[in-house]
Amino acid sequence: MILALSGERVEIFNSICKTRIPMKKSLSNLITYQTSVYIWILLIITANTSKAEITGQWNFTDGLTAKIGQDLEWNFDQGEAKFGKASDFNVKDINGTDPMVMSFPNSNPESDFSGLDVYHSGEPNGGSDWLVNQYTIIADLYYTVRSYNKIRSLVALNDFEGAQFLIGPSNGIGSNSFSGKLRPNGWYRVALTVDHVIGEINYYIDGEHVGTEQIQQAQDDDGKYAMEDVFYLFKHSTDTFGGFISSLQYRDEAVPGSIIEELGRASAEGIPSKPPVKPYLVSVSPKPTPFRRPVPTDILPSTLIKCSLKDGQDTLKDNSIKMWLNNKALNVTTERANDLVTISAQPESLLEPLDNYEVLIKFDDSTGMNHSKKWRFTVTDFQKLAASTALPIDTGSNPGFLVRSIQSPMETPIQHDFKRAVYQLEGLLTDAEGNIVENVAIPSEGDNGFDLYEVVDFQKDGSIFGHFDFDDFFPGIPGTEEQDTNFSTEILTYLALQPGTHRLGVTTHVGKPDQNDEDKFKVFTSLSPRDRFAQEVGDFELTLLGYREGANDCTFDFTVEKEGLYPFRIIYWNKSGNAALEFYSIDINTEEKILINDTENEKAIKSFAQAGKIRLPYVAIASPAPNSSGNSKETPISIILADDETEVSPDSVKLYVNNRRSKPIISKVGKHTFIEFKPEHKSLSELDYDVKIKFSDSKGNSIQREWSFSVDARDEIEITGYWNFNSELKATIGNNLKYLDGEKGATESATEFGLTTDFGIPDINGKNTSVMKVNHIGSNANFGYLMNHGIAPNGGGKKVNQYSIVFDVLFTGGGNGWASLLNMDGVGDGDVFWRRNDGGLGQGGNGYEPNNPEVTVNKGEWHRIVLAVDLAQGLYEKYVDGIYHSSQENSGLDGRQSMRPSSWLFNDNDGENGELYIAAIQVRNGKVSQDEARALGAPSSLGIPMPTPVRGLWSFEEKDLSAILGETITYVDGPKGTTSGATDFGTTESFGIEGIEGQTLNVMKVGHVGSNPNFGYIVHHNIEPNGGGKRVNQYSLAYDIYFSGKGNGWASIANLDNNGDGDVFWRKTDGGLGQGGGGYEPEDPEVKVTTEQWHRIILTFDLSSGSYTKYLNGKYHSKQANGGLDGRQSMGDSVWLFNDNDGENGELFVHSIAVYNREISPEEVAILGAVKPTGLPLFIPKSQDKVEPSISLKKSADGLTINFIGSLQSSPDVNGPWKDVNVESPIKIPTDKIRQFYRSSN
Repeated sequence: MILALSGERVEIFNSICKTRIPMKKSLSNLITYQTSVYIWILLIITANTSKAEITGQWNFTDGLTAKIGQDLEWNFDQGEAKFGKASDFNVKDINGTDPMVMSFPNSNPESDFSGLDVYHSGEPNGGSDWLVNQYTIIADLYYTVRSYNKIRSLVALNDFEGAQFLIGPSNGIGSNSFSGKLRPNGWYRVALTVDHVIGEINYYIDGEHVGTEQIQQAQDDDGKYAMEDVFYLFKHSTDTFGGFISSLQYRDEAVPGSIIEELGRASAEGIPSKPPVKPYLVSVSPKPTPFRRPVPTDILPSTLIKCSLKDGQDTLKDNSIKMWLNNKALNVTTERANDLVTISAQPESLLEPLDNYEVLIKFDDSTGMNHSKKWRFTVTDFQKLAASTALPIDTGSNPGFLVRSIQSPMETPIQHDFKRAVYQLEGLLTDAEGNIVENVAIPSEGDNGFDLYEVVDFQKDGSIFGHFDFDDFFPGIPGTEEQDTNFSTEILTYLALQPGTHRLGVTTHVGKPDQNDEDKFKVFTSLSPRDRFAQEVGDFELTLLGYREGANDCTFDFTVEKEGLYPFRIIYWNKSGNAALEFYSIDINTEEKILINDTENEKAIKSFAQAGKIRLPYVAIASPAPNSSGNSKETPISIILADDETEVSPDSVKLYVNNRRSKPIISKVGKHTFIEFKPEHKSLSELDYDVKIKFSDSKGNSIQREWSFSVDARDEIEITGYWNFNSELKATIGNNLKYLDGEKGATESATEFGLTTDFGIPDINGKNTSVMKVNHIGSNANFGYLMNHGIAPNGGGKKVNQYSIVFDVLFTGGGNGWASLLNMDGVGDGDVFWRRNDGGLGQGGNGYEPNNPEVTVNKGEWHRIVLAVDLAQGLYEKYVDGIYHSSQENSGLDGRQSMRPSSWLFNDNDGENGELYIAAIQVRNGKVSQDEARALGAPSSLGIPMPTPVRGLWSFEEKDLSAILGETITYVDGPKGTTSGATDFGTTESFGIEGIEGQTLNVMKVGHVGSNPNFGYIVHHNIEPNGGGKRVNQYSLAYDIYFSGKGNGWASIANLDNNGDGDVFWRKTDGGLGQGGGGYEPEDPEVKVTTEQWHRIILTFDLSSGSYTKYLNGKYHSKQANGGLDGRQSMGDSVWLFNDNDGENGELFVHSIAVYNREISPEEVAILGAVKPTGLPLFIPKSQDKVEPSISLKKSADGLTINFIGSLQSSPDVNGPWKDVNVESPIKIPTDKIRQFYRSSN
């Protein structure tokens, strides 16, 4: 190996492989003796494999234009940011020269100026193929005394959380800690270098190294400070103070300190740079979108892929350029203008909605070196309209829209959701007594029940509202009662659409958040747009945020591949207050809004009431909802068909369930045909159903619809999220909570963790309990906690409509008079509040009062609040301490109370939050019943009940004694005793022992210390005395454990009564397990605990019946003699692990430990089996239900078809041998006279 020195660079030439590796350290720093050379070579090979250089430079001489790289962009708007000479702002010059600067103001998330988007053009490095793990950011900054001792954001890595790099109140720079000092009224050159490969961030001021922070080492895609294609300058999740910047530079490498030192202090000419050697990126389209924390995009399916590169010192070879989109080559067009080369390509087909795409460009330069650039983006959410639904463009007649309204009497209480609108429009809406609700709207004048309108621009009084001034009354409203509430409106039309992407808009009226008065809508299209199975292309979403009422704009995109008339239907429903509806198109480029069918605007989309096609009968209602899951086994299949311009022939109706003809009950009343069928559920597991209905109309047209749903025949609700704050935001079940405004945001600053005694608040049931304190901070729309609840969309909607959330909470009364508990949909106003003046719980007018005035949430007391929601049925119930509180008015399926993939805890958009303590939160994927809510009862120090016998679980994932469930383990002899000294945390790899199934495990090592009666670990198991005694007599203990064989010949694993001699030992000589004479031997000699192997030991007790059983790796070991009720093997309020009074202990490793509140059964032990990489589970898995096998044969012209349930086997002889046929049902077999037998089995 040869080392070649050139200035600051060292190059290593390997005489065998001829590779050249640049080293950015001086030779004298590296070579002290031979071993050091080898170590440094290893580090440099790992860290510096990319061709790094300056990829972004901005000197603000021409606004946001880049000197190198891509232009800067305003994150939201320019606001009060300004450009000019430093002297224009009374700012000092730099060494006698007046530099160009950008002045940026104080800001927060509500400001017009909210920072800059910096597309840095850096290349992935540090082991990732899409993240930058090593980079440098340098800036010349100036702050006045007004910003001194204030937080100043520097760099945020995403557009949602707060800044990761700041100037702190100590005026130092950093992330978790702050170093150096920036004094007011002076220019400073600030630099930070991030290197996830070696695991450190370094900070510099004026070329001087001022601090280092250690970070995780990462060479893949999980580095906390790794950067995507863009970062954000001066953006924060809370208030950040302003200043001045004259130069900004980005490099896709962690620059060594020697180079930062050479760059020195701020200069009027900007940060020193020279033109890049290789061609460099100056713009891309579409812009990259974040993948680590995705946000909605506006990238269209027809987008042009475009990229501009500038020649560096080496020029780009135009004819070498190639482009790929998701590994598919594109036909590119290349244009050169001097040193700027623009590459563009149009994908052959429309891009898919919400799909992720990666663009890769490869090219050569004039020296023959090849280069590549890539970026990622996500397409906006849009839909494609099926070309088969298009009618000929020239068949339209009667321009405009068919419109009708149906209205309920004012005194009749009705739900405010889509389900009510459909039933109301069908004339099937019933009141609380089951009577059909009267229609009090004025009937339409048209023969078909509709009126013809030229445009859709309605307001209840005919007053101007929204974007257009054509406003007309809603048809039929006000009705015969002279009132304008509780109505639904249906609109039918054919839109004349050209190929391409279209954006349509609907504006409705919304009241203030507390009024729960939002006019809503859905838009459908298909050949039969009134059908339940029509394609939904648009629906209501609250966009008018804040405590306001007025016009709420909703937009939706779709693409059309074929010119034609497309049938559309709008369903609109109103509650009370104002009512308004506008339907228009939006020019994607200019954002101009144009009423559809505006005859005075030639750019308007035309619409027609007829298109030469009669409207056929349709499926008005189908239940269970298509693609829904978790439906009750008691739910029948229910279908309502509706006549239109032709009628249903009831005798033609045929229903098929899972490909079998069924015999439903069919009846016809008026224009509706009712079909109902109750399937038989033969299994106790999730059942999938495919439904097909066929029918004909009075003109002989055949109509067929199909859909699927599933039934949970067990009717079990699962816990998908549980947090007990033993380990801060870590989840016991599900996903960890996150600060809504990111680390170092206002939420983290306002959050504290500890025990009830630490905060001087009441214990729970007299016991010290882990809690999280949420302080009051005032108005901040980004304050709160992100809860990814783990529930899939349900109830037949696109969101989570069926769920329960349980809180163990104490409100102190500090802060606002309304304290938000939950923002269910993560939008705008909170959805559940505690009202301080009366202990009310709810939202909106009259939404806080309990049915029983005594059921209140009292200040300074612990309460268990249960929110039980089933929006598919319009149900939302509240319980306090197991007692029914009230039902809450709600917006129904996919409405305000439905949840997206995450909800926001304690969040409100206008500062309605308060000081509180939270001990536990639990989420379930269905609505609990009143009996189940009652059983949950009041708060407990043990947390919120779960359907598991586990009362304590420890896995040592956090490399400490904290619990997944239960209390933290403590040392018998205290935190600084012998036990602590003999305890170590690490991995199987770090300790040099085997893992499980090839995986490395997190483990706790228990060292051998010799005789010490105070050695061991205290487990507080939280099990009450049971079995009829004064102590715990019915319980189980489980260990995933590894004995190394070092130490005593008998190694204690438990002292059950915490007294004297241990009670369970491992015997090294023969792998025995037990205690006392004859107590170690297994019934099966092969079932023994061998050294240097992982074993799952389970001990089960029911001392009330004298039972004590030992198991090993899921197999029965032996019975153990015991002291019976309240005897030696019974437990007090804790148990001591690995303790013995006379030194019988040994070195061992533990992967997980669990304690159960009952004797678990042999079947459960068998299911738990041997040690697994995931450790002992929180829930004991249930055995899989056996499927009853069946088999049937059907003969056809081309052979035989076998339908079967279970596993199919075949044999040439009825007596076997039988072999598995690895196919799915059904299977076709030829009739070739070969003798073969088939059977199904489970």
